[in-house]
Order: sequence, then C-alpha cells, then structure tokens
Amino acid sequence: MAGTISLSPQERWSVAGWLFDWTVEFLAGRVAEPELRASLQEIVDENLGWLGLGDFGPDREREMRGLLRAGVVEAADLTFGADLADREAVLGHLRELAASV
Repeated sequence: MAGTISLSPQERWSVAGWLFDWTVEFLAGRVAEPELRASLQEIVDENLGWLGLGDFGPDREREMRGLLRAGVVEAADLTFGADLADREAVLGHLRELAASV
C-alpha cells in the first residue's frame, strides 16, 4: 500500500506505505503542538495513507514544510542502515520531497 503527501492541489508525493509512515512519524516527533502530533500519529495508526499539508492551517503547514525541508533527509540518512534495500533510492525519494516543499 502506498501513502501520499499532498504538497499542493497540483502536486503530490507518493511512496511505499512504510516510507510514508516513517515520514509522518518524523513530523509527529518534531512538531510543536501536541494536538498536531496526535493527528499525525493517528494518520499512521489508522493506516490512512494520506497527509494534506494544507489541511491543518497555514502555521502548521509552514512548520511541517520547514521540518521536511531542513531535516527529513538527514534524519533518514542517520536512521536507515546500510543494509536497507534500495537505501539510495529511498533517500532520493526523500530528497525529492524536501526539494518540493
């Protein structure tokens, strides 16, 4: 199953479900508001497979975009071991996301 992050009405980032979940959990672990953190974790827990960055208001969207832009690739590089299948492709997908936000 795949997961999708809606970056804008015209642009979406879709990846394997496990990478989508990891990315949403990355955000959940770093956002400031407990309410947003809980909403993001619910997306993972309920296997919703969809995150619309604009669905949480402009301030929260700005925060999530900043986190993705500034830290998602580095966090993945530190988290995913060398034995991860297609590690470079996975990091490439995350680089695309970071560049798109």
